[in-house]
Amino acid sequence: MIYNVTFDICAGVISVLSLYVIISKKGVQKESNQLLLFVIIAALISAVFDIWSSVGNSYIDQYTYFSRDILNYIFLFVHTSTACLFAWYMIVLLGLKHRIKKPLFILFLLPEVLFIFLPLALNPVLGWVFYYDANGIYSHGVMIYALYGAGYLYMLFTVYLAIRFRNLLLKSQRYAAIMLLIFSIIPIFVQQVFMPHQLLELFFQSIGIFGFLTTVENLDVTHNPVTKVYNRAAFLRSIDLTVQNQSSLYVTIVKLSRSHYFDIAALGAGYVNGFMAGAAEWLNSLSKKIDVYDCERGHFVLTVFRDSYDMQLLTEKIARNFSGEWQYKSQMVRLPIQICAVDLTGTDWTVEDLMRLVDLSYIGHNKQTVTVKTEELKAAEQERTAEESGEGQFASEVLSMLDSFVERTAALTPAERNILKYYINGREIAEIPGLAFISIHTVRKHNKNIYRKLAVSTKEELLLYIDLLRRSNRLVEIENLTD
Repeated sequence: MIYNVTFDICAGVISVLSLYVIISKKGVQKESNQLLLFVIIAALISAVFDIWSSVGNSYIDQYTYFSRDILNYIFLFVHTSTACLFAWYMIVLLGLKHRIKKPLFILFLLPEVLFIFLPLALNPVLGWVFYYDANGIYSHGVMIYALYGAGYLYMLFTVYLAIRFRNLLLKSQRYAAIMLLIFSIIPIFVQQVFMPHQLLELFFQSIGIFGFLTTVENLDVTHNPVTKVYNRAAFLRSIDLTVQNQSSLYVTIVKLSRSHYFDIAALGAGYVNGFMAGAAEWLNSLSKKIDVYDCERGHFVLTVFRDSYDMQLLTEKIARNFSGEWQYKSQMVRLPIQICAVDLTGTDWTVEDLMRLVDLSYIGHNKQTVTVKTEELKAAEQERTAEESGEGQFASEVLSMLDSFVERTAALTPAERNILKYYINGREIAEIPGLAFISIHTVRKHNKNIYRKLAVSTKEELLLYIDLLRRSNRLVEIENLTD
């Protein structure tokens, strides 16, 4: 055996582990995660065919030239193209994809075509990438450096993106991208110059990819555990990227009538979860081009890039489906909704502006599904703000309930108040362990104590109180307690 494939075997094991993590822990619903999945698959294919081609090039009497060619071509193409695929993944992760027009996309692919695809396609005739000497031994030609040079170029471009748009990445992602570059380039140099028979590069590259994978958020952080769609935190992250990149995005806000939501909540947590999960499942089935976010308490947001879907058709489909009755178990209810389509293209929207419209309660008292314009929502938000600044918004019995709730928060321990603060800020239970540096078991223990002391039975009921306090401008009374 001419080549030592031990490092390649380790690279294959790490790639398999990466596949397990991204499929089971990270999820592949997002386009960026799908691309990272392809990067991991490419790394695994590279490891497998590097081992296989090394065996073929070592035992030349047992492999024909044709079979060795196939193995070598597959390895070289997949391995050197992985950098191009990762660079495109970074573009999508940063939300820059829709700024890449056709000329820029062609320019992006130019190194892949000129320095990877063409040399390999012409190699059977010219033998510039690799060839077999008089003894049938596999040897590199001068154009092998063009293949690896293209890979270096894409990796440097990836690092440039990570630095240029660092405000759009997590700090850990910026560092992971730089480490992946180091782990990809240095081992190639060491192998080519000093240790030609030790296959190091794929091992260190697979470590770099796994390191970057650890920076990707887990499913339980980005998804609502009940409705199984993206949660409010994921929406804030996505819309922040959109606003900063000035992307052409349509946002469709779907709100369930607050009174109907309360009626369903009165049936019990199981029913409200069941109906909301059913609504989210249907919205999520509309199109793979549409992302659905659960912004809590019957408010959903659908986002789609301009020209990817007919927005008028989308609005009509949603209105038609929600005009009928919904069933969960033996219970039949109507879910009248308010639909508002917001065009973020070429406007001065901020994340705060959009979130105020998303959080604004269903306006009016219609018992039918209605479609409203953005201007109507803005006017209603301004009117609601003016009303909430005055007195007398709530009936005396509701005010009495809020008074009692605020008084009960004084019984919370500092640790329990800290957990309550996260719920006030819209955090999901799965996010709290990482934010508070405690285990999920400890969070659940605090939750039980919070529910008991505040005389609520479910998280939904707790959030209803928080919402009422926010609408009455009294949230500061319990926020002060959590400081």
